[in-house]
Amino acid sequence: MTAFETVIVGAGPYGLSIAAHLREANLDHVIIGTPMESWRAHMPDGMALKSERFASNLSDPEGRYTLERFCSEHGKPYAAKGLPLPIEDFIDYADWFQRRAVPEVWNAKLRRLRCTESGFELMLDHRTVTAGRVILATGHLAFRRFPDTLECLAQTAPDLVSHAADHRNLAKFAGRSVTVIGCGQSGLETAALLHEHGADVRVLARSPEVEWNADVDSARSLYKRLRWPDSGLGDGWKSLAYSELPRLFVYLPEHLRRHIVATANGPSGSWWLKSRMIGKVPLLTDHHVLAVTKSNGKLNLSVRRGNDTTQIETGHVIAGTGYRVDTDRLTFLDPALRTAIKTSGGSPVLKGAFESSVPGLHFVGLSSALTYGPVMRFVYGARHAAVTLTKHVRSTAPQRVRFSSAGARTATERLNPLGFADPRS
Repeated sequence: MTAFETVIVGAGPYGLSIAAHLREANLDHVIIGTPMESWRAHMPDGMALKSERFASNLSDPEGRYTLERFCSEHGKPYAAKGLPLPIEDFIDYADWFQRRAVPEVWNAKLRRLRCTESGFELMLDHRTVTAGRVILATGHLAFRRFPDTLECLAQTAPDLVSHAADHRNLAKFAGRSVTVIGCGQSGLETAALLHEHGADVRVLARSPEVEWNADVDSARSLYKRLRWPDSGLGDGWKSLAYSELPRLFVYLPEHLRRHIVATANGPSGSWWLKSRMIGKVPLLTDHHVLAVTKSNGKLNLSVRRGNDTTQIETGHVIAGTGYRVDTDRLTFLDPALRTAIKTSGGSPVLKGAFESSVPGLHFVGLSSALTYGPVMRFVYGARHAAVTLTKHVRSTAPQRVRFSSAGARTATERLNPLGFADPRS
């Protein structure tokens, strides 16, 4: 059985960034997963990132592999702000980053993770490996959230109820009646794309109105720049603190951290979506779905607005209602390990270096937002996680460093006996 000091599970922005930092530091590790799998398979064609381009970089220690450099080398336009980033370009950028900064990604799926006396055992597709430390960078898909009225139908009738993350190609809804629930970026952009594909679409939202991010003002005065400084999470001093000081966020009382994570950067649409939505897609705000029934292959929504209740018939409902962390949904966790992980409201309770109550088990990304703040819901947080974990791994690693300067060759020699596919080139 092959043993590693650190195994990173997940090869999205967080996993790739952490691996890039560990590799540069010559720290023994392996990263397991399909690069950018959830972005590639669960983001709709035609979407764009909500984050500005300067806040959409993956992280390597020297800052060599930035989105700006990628755009320059590939003849693509770039602006730090004000130029939406298409999902196709972001995936191409991440692939470019991976080939240069993390060439030895191993395409395998984690089936079971359990504790052992010396660390952890990971059952993969066809082999089992052990590790002294495991970093879970598995993203958000397991945490898809549905309104209570739709939860059961989402399980039993996926042809009628789905999540915004379930669709890569929305063109299949052309000519159909579709109702999108939720007025955050995911719901609004899904509705815009559905409309542009020829669907008869409407948006239902409990909020009294749809919030839109302010248009980009490239000629802001000095006063405005001081009053509302740029940050990875938007303009303003609070956003700047959340985006740059996650390691201080942990010292806030839990009730305050929970409130901030729930309300900061709340549901809103990007400025560039407004022209694709206003006057084109009905935005039915202050609408509460009370019940949903099936009839003749369609859904009947019982909806309350104020004191009035109306019925809406639709062919399909897409929940753009985001994600809620719940470690019980991580099906690869061995039951004994799942029980040992201390949680609060479903989120793992973390301490320094993203470490859970189980020594050596770390959670990053959305799973760490309750501890480290709203920045962990965005790509921008990957740099913080990578820097923090690299310092931690370096300080706790054995004196013997296996991952030599010929890192890719060393890793390949050790992993090929497991029968994995060749790494991406």
